[in-house]
This record gives sequence, C-alpha cells and structure tokens, in this order.
Amino acid sequence: MKTHPDWLKSMALRLPAGEAGRFFYGDNLEGYFEGFTGQTARGSGYWLDGRPVFRDLAARFGSTVRMREEARRAEILPHAVRHVHRGGGVDELSILHRRRAVAVHVQAPKPVRLGADLIFDSGVGDIRLEPRGSEWLVSFAGCPLKAGISATSAPGSVRLSTRDRAPVVSVTSRRAVRGITLYLAFDRSAARALARCRELRDTNARAAHAEEIADRLGRSRIRTDDPDYDRAVAWAKLTSYFLVTEEFGKGIWAGLPWFKNNWGRDTFIALPGTLLVSGLFDEAREVIRGFLRYQDTDPASPTYGRVPNRVSSATDIIYNTADGTPWLIRELYEYLQYTGEVALARETYPQVRLALEGAIQKAVDAEGFLTHDDADTWMDARIEGNLPWSPRGNRANDIQALWHHALLAGERLAGLAGDPESARRWRGLADGVRARFVRRFWNARTRRLADRIEADNRRDEKVRPNQLMVISIPMIEPLLDEARAARVVENAVGELLFPYGIASLSPRDPWFHPFHHNDEWHHFDAAYHNGTVWGWNAGFTVTALCRVRQTELAARLARNLTRQILDLGCRGSMSELIEAMPRRRGKRLLSGTWAQAWSTSEFARNAHQDFGGFHPRLLDGALCLEPHLPRRWSRLEARYPFGDGAALLVNFRREKGRSSFRIRQEGHPGPLDLRFAVELNNRRFSFTVPLESGRPLVFVVEKGRGRLGKRTDIPGERLPGVKALRFVRPVMDRKPPCLREKNYLQKRIESRVH
Repeated sequence: MKTHPDWLKSMALRLPAGEAGRFFYGDNLEGYFEGFTGQTARGSGYWLDGRPVFRDLAARFGSTVRMREEARRAEILPHAVRHVHRGGGVDELSILHRRRAVAVHVQAPKPVRLGADLIFDSGVGDIRLEPRGSEWLVSFAGCPLKAGISATSAPGSVRLSTRDRAPVVSVTSRRAVRGITLYLAFDRSAARALARCRELRDTNARAAHAEEIADRLGRSRIRTDDPDYDRAVAWAKLTSYFLVTEEFGKGIWAGLPWFKNNWGRDTFIALPGTLLVSGLFDEAREVIRGFLRYQDTDPASPTYGRVPNRVSSATDIIYNTADGTPWLIRELYEYLQYTGEVALARETYPQVRLALEGAIQKAVDAEGFLTHDDADTWMDARIEGNLPWSPRGNRANDIQALWHHALLAGERLAGLAGDPESARRWRGLADGVRARFVRRFWNARTRRLADRIEADNRRDEKVRPNQLMVISIPMIEPLLDEARAARVVENAVGELLFPYGIASLSPRDPWFHPFHHNDEWHHFDAAYHNGTVWGWNAGFTVTALCRVRQTELAARLARNLTRQILDLGCRGSMSELIEAMPRRRGKRLLSGTWAQAWSTSEFARNAHQDFGGFHPRLLDGALCLEPHLPRRWSRLEARYPFGDGAALLVNFRREKGRSSFRIRQEGHPGPLDLRFAVELNNRRFSFTVPLESGRPLVFVVEKGRGRLGKRTDIPGERLPGVKALRFVRPVMDRKPPCLREKNYLQKRIESRVH
C-alpha cells in the first residue's frame, strides 16, 4: 500500500501554465477557501465568520516575487494547492483541518532568503501589524478577527503594503534556507490567535494536516484498472467531506457559494456518500442528532413532527419540505445498518415515532399516502416565492417511496424499542401504501409511472427522473416488481439520459427548457427543474440502472462524470447543474453552485454501493456484497468500513475466462453472515455463509461454474438477456415553446393553463 505522501501525490490534478482551474478546501468548522490555479487572488479566498478574510499568496525567492500567473504548472492536491515556478521554486497553500488557519510553504532547490506576500481581502480594511515575541499579530479595522503569524525560520523582514487595494503582509526569512512555512491562525482573541499560530509551528501542523487528510481518505478505498475513475471517487469523497461543517451544529452544507446552509433534504441525500461509505460514523451520528434537535414538536403546527428544510442560524429555521424528514429516517436506518448501534436506535426512537405520527395526523390521506404542497418536494422553485415552477402536489412518486420506507424503518425501530403496537400499525400502513401505489401511479395501458397524483386524482405523467427513486430508495421492501421496475428505467432513460446526466424533464414536453440561464426568454428558475440536468440525479440513475441489469450504461455514465470531476469546473468537485442542451459547437455549460454536496456524494456512493455492491446489515448480523462489475473492470480492490473500526476487504480479478473474489472481514468481534450475489456472463451466483474476522473466503467462477473454497460448488442461475439501453442524443429537432415565446411557462402557470 502507498505511503501517505505517495498516495496524496497520486491524486494530484495537474494543470499547465496559465490554466485557471477553480479549487476549494473546507476547514470542517465554518470556513472554506476558493481559489484558482495560475491566477493570484482571483477566487474569493478564505471565508471565516461569513466573510472573505485571506485571499492568496505570492512567493518570495530572494528579491524576486513570483505571482501565480508566472508559475510553470500547478497541482491541486488533497491537502494543498501547489505552484511550481521557474528555477524549481515551489509554493504551497493549505487550509488546515479544523484549525481556522492557513499554512503557506515556500521551498527552493538551493538556499535563498524565502518568504511570501500574504494577501488579505480588501474588505477587512486597514490593518495593523505588531511584533509579539517571535510571532506577529495582525488586526483589521473592518473585521473583528485577529491573525497570528508564525514562521519556521526567523523572519528578517516583516512589512505592510497594498496590492490592488488589498492589504499585504510580506514576510522574508532572515537567512538563506531551502524551505519556510508561515502559519496564519485566526481568532477573535489576539491571545488565542498568537497561541495557536505558535502551536501550529511547533507541532509541524502542515505535515499533521496532510496525515489527517490521508487518514480520512484511507478509511475506505476503491481501486480498479481505471485510475482516473479511482481518483475521481477519492476526490468526490474528499470534496464532499470539505462541506461537513459545525457552523450551525454538525451538518453538511448543501453547496458553495450560495447554499452555505444545512438543508435537511440535501444533508441526508449526501450523508451516505459523504460519511457512511467513508467510515466517518461519529460525524454521521452527530449530523443526525443535530437535525433531530430542531424537530417541530408543536402539536398545533402544520409541520408537526418534521425536521427542518433549512437551518441558517439558531433562529432562522424553516420546515417547508415533505421529504426532508423521511430522508432523515432512511439515513438513520442506513447508519444503524452500517454500525449496528442499537443504543442510537433506542435514543432516537421517540423522535422517529413523533415524525411518523405527526405525518399521519397532519398529512396522510385516506389511502395512506403522504400528501404535500406543490413545491414541497426537491423540485421546490417558486415564481417570486408564490406559484410553483414545477408543481408536484399533492402525491409525488418519490415522496411515496420515502414514506413507504419510513414506515417500514419505523416498524423495525419500534421492534428494537419494545413498541409492538406501533410496529403493527406502521406495517399495516406500509402494506396499504404498497398495494395502492401501483393502482394509483401505474398506467397499465401505456406502462408508465405517474410523476404525481394530483389532488383530484388525475395522473400527471410528465417524464421526469423522479420515478427512478421509486427503485433506488427502498432498502427493506420494493414498491415495484422487477418487470415494472425495468419498464420504469426504460421509460426514463429513453427520454432523459444524456451522456453527461439525466434531464429533469423530457425534451418532448412543452415545458422543457434547454438552457438554464437564458434571460432574454425566461427566468432561470423556469428551467431549474424543467430540463436542467442535476448532478445528484445521476446517483439514483446509476443505482436504478444497476438494479435492472444495465450496468454497462451505468458505467459509461460514471466514466463521463469522472471527466467532469477531474477536468471541468471546480476541480475535484461537481457543480449543482449542467444545462440540458449544449450551446453552440457542442459546448456544455455548468451552472448553479460550483460545488454541490449531493452531486459528489452520490458519485462516491455509487462506487461503493452499486458498482462495489457493499451494503452492511449489522442489525441483521450480516454483510451484503452484491457487486455490479462493468465488463471493463478486470480488477477491483476495495476496503469497505463498517461497525466500530471494522472493514470488509475485497479483491476481485478477472482474466482468461476466470473470475475470482477474495473476501475478508477484519475488526468485527463476532461472526457475520456474508450474503453474496454477483452476475457474471449472464449467470447469477449467490450464497450466504458465515464470515469470521481474519479468515478469508475465496470464490471462483470458471467455465460457467462457481466454487466456494475448495469443495463447495455454487451453481449459477442462467439469466435472460436484457436489451441494452443507450444515451439520448442531446439535440433539439425543433425549438421548444420556451424559445419561441418569451416567458412561455410563467404565463401558463400564472393563468393556470397547464
């Protein structure tokens, strides 16, 4: 296995001279840094206390100041951004994990007086620089923060200047050295800022930071024979993690720069790919507890039992979402299956019970469906805060899938809490939802699933990607049988799936908007959920494709998303949106936030749970491993964390007609059942066996026959062939109505013509 420095270097995103690649790092407290390679201070810099404070650096090599524009190349690394200059000089910038601090490192191939110009944001106002022993204190006229500065080599010169109206502190070593590290620690207290910058220097915090980042990446891993995909998965996990914050209690920011809040729906969609697959269970637990703390407990409230849609401060909390609470219940249940933490199940059961009973009291109809307003699903945009751009009331298909799963999860948790009466009642409701779901939503004549049932019981059969969540959401029991599920995927993919993602509305629909920002013709929110491609939707699309044996198309989509993560937009991350149709000359435009938690987290989740196939079931004493292996993969090495420091290690090889799995679990104290299933060459092999810690299991498939260990034959079930699905070509045969009539959709919604 690679050492931490080698591993971090292997993830480097390399950019040539002059290429401006956006990047960001989070400090996992309440700050983040946005910058660009090859351009000095172009990004908004390091945000603390809701404002940019520190912008960038320029390296000093003797009397020469090297700006980013002069660099020969740049490398975006997991722990730092690095610029290489003429003559071999290098500068690195790190946002230190959980420190509210910056490390600036400058090195040269031979001794010279080294240092850096530390560029602050102009908004901090005039600054005052004071020597305090071997450190320096920076005070800002326009900002309550203080900055302590320390250096690993004694400064010979520390002075103030300005550059483009931004204040600059220039630090240069007293003597010739090969390397120097400057630490900037921020705090409202001058004493604490100075103490922290001193501690960072004395403990080599820059190296410790790299170790911490490498440790988080190393808790889980996926390695295939596609190194770019492997790097993209690692970066997706890391940049998702950079959005984990403590600004409003432990949470996950939805996105940057303008969704810097804890959104309930977004948080729990992002939680498995951000924290569970990475083995960061302590933080996942605190995110769950944090949202439950804000649960609406007022029986007179119309949102009684819900957790917030958004938390922006201790007093700025809104509850206008139907799916945030069932998403929390789903991810609480998934967390319990990853960890087996029965104590948390019992601790949170009263709040789960309140959530279910509150919904039953306030929002469940006579058929057992969960009703909601038109804009209370994830498609929540409104015209000037009023009428919905994409109405989905009062019974959307994904909301019913979440509600069905919440009832089943509630039944399980009630059993653990010793509440058999609630368990029986919720099971009865879940069975009713499942029985009536097909009757209400499925059109037997057209073999299509409605996107929603309207208040007057009409089916709205707009083709949207939400129907795929009816397949991806269930963890306990499906809502649809296999034949209907396959047809749903065929319908959705056949109209919506482009090579770069799945559209939010069919191009055949008169409401379709090919471009997000097209202000001459419509407000951008008209397109937001009416055609625009959402990055996170690719996640449930890959899940649904794998579940209906369309793994090859899922893998092609994942490879295309790999290129977005590594080469487009904010490097290592994914944008919120992509315009549905390319502009002139095939140019695709990213849109929305430049980093979105659920976009990258879903990409990471797909790697572990869909292609890797790992689903721990510790409440059942089992580990499920059902990989969906693309034909291009001849090897897979994986480490899947679960429990208290335990992991499942998987090594797959495919060569010359022979496929082999070596599976071992380590760190779990007692035996677990391994529930294994895989499709190879149109045969399905499955078995359940005990798996003890440290004792490897070997399964081999050769010439259509499976063998477990040396003696146990595993016969393969022959599967029928499936018709391979394909991407839709992103072309417009004719202009949609929104490009022929200004504000087409808004006029029709406001006149109720839809």
